[in-house]
Amino acid sequence: MIDYINELYEIDDESNVDISIIIPCKNEVNNIKWTIDSLLESKNHLKCEIIVVDDGSTDGSTEFLKSYINEEKYRDIVLIMTNNIGAAAARNMGAKVAKGKYLFFFDAHVKVPDMWADNLIYTLEKAKASLVAPCIADITNISLAGYGQTWNDEFKITWFSKKPKEGDEIPLAGGAALGITREAFDKIGGFDHLFQVWGREDEEICLKAWLYGYRMVINPDVIVEHLFRKSHPYKVTVANVTYNTICLACSHFKMERLKKVIDVARRDYYFFNAAGEIDRNSGLIVSQRNKYAIERVYDDEYFFEKFNILF
Repeated sequence: MIDYINELYEIDDESNVDISIIIPCKNEVNNIKWTIDSLLESKNHLKCEIIVVDDGSTDGSTEFLKSYINEEKYRDIVLIMTNNIGAAAARNMGAKVAKGKYLFFFDAHVKVPDMWADNLIYTLEKAKASLVAPCIADITNISLAGYGQTWNDEFKITWFSKKPKEGDEIPLAGGAALGITREAFDKIGGFDHLFQVWGREDEEICLKAWLYGYRMVINPDVIVEHLFRKSHPYKVTVANVTYNTICLACSHFKMERLKKVIDVARRDYYFFNAAGEIDRNSGLIVSQRNKYAIERVYDDEYFFEKFNILF
């Protein structure tokens, strides 16, 4: 539920916004301002708007956006205040008020280069794709860079370290910076509405897009610097991530692969906590699984074979 939206924000269909930048934020007081400054100061020809979804911060992360008397540059930023709805739901909330033809989801701790928007959209359109990602580099050591992600044989994320060509397809992209057309986002239903707190939401939307017949490509020359943190500034439990993992598998995987995911998940100490939550939401999850089975173009086997993922 939205508690507060920047009162100066009014829906304007004539705004001609090209790109809506959506930033979920929770206890990012030391990061969100320099992230926004980086976005505002980057040079692009395309017109961008910035939407910040503060999901119950307790550290005053977005106070500077509520009172910009001395900082006029923030006056057009849309601020939405929510109450602990989680990373996936916060992104969906931002998308609801977005005006752009393209949606970009950024973490609240990134820096972008000049022309990032123009170059990523050029790559997307040239490749006739619907999702696009940049190179993600460690902000403390930009020589450490990843070019999209995949899953290993334990269903864990691994980064591609070899630089691909512009427009190459990638299976998954980290949530630090991910672009998708409005049309594709709406068609696939956005981020998973059943996910908790944090974890796997970026993987799920990429997988879902592929299964619906959309394509995702990368521009390796657009480098977004990302702060890789050792811990979260808010409470995320192992059970939350395990729940999201099982929810993803229940929604999209055939039974044999779903059983493999559950076998891996059982190794987590809090597996039964997560399994209990899955059981309580089983009706919604089954309904979602059936919906996807009807609407999608491909099943999960297509995805795993296409990208040679051995799980």
